[in-house]
Amino acid sequence: MLVGRYEQTIDAKGRVNIPSKFRSALGEAFVAAVGDEECVCIYPMEEWNAFMDRVRNVPSEERAMLMRYIQENSAECDMDSQGRVVIPPKIREYAGLQKEIVVVGVSDKVEIWDRNRWESYMEAPDFNADEIAKVMEELGI
Repeated sequence: MLVGRYEQTIDAKGRVNIPSKFRSALGEAFVAAVGDEECVCIYPMEEWNAFMDRVRNVPSEERAMLMRYIQENSAECDMDSQGRVVIPPKIREYAGLQKEIVVVGVSDKVEIWDRNRWESYMEAPDFNADEIAKVMEELGI
């Protein structure tokens, strides 16, 4: 399980140091993709394959378009000997990654956010403790 928040930096070559707690869960090869909230999503290969299996089950008229979009906006990656991964320029640009970033474990994937975007997201009116507590109560947690 991928959990926790880590503040990192991204260097001029687009390299991000993956927190050591995430490295074994991600494995040797994984996929970096654009996220649906202007972040980068890093999927362990097993999770990526399960996701792509679901995409392959989309009705045929929508599948080709969806498959092309996903494949164009993702890349297979691996870590160097120092635990860094290069985020491809197109994906980095989509997420607006600057110098300071936040790396967050989100159960089955890792998200990489520009620090300012993360802070704005966390301060958004629809992200509040009362609403989260209400949802958790409804779920019985």
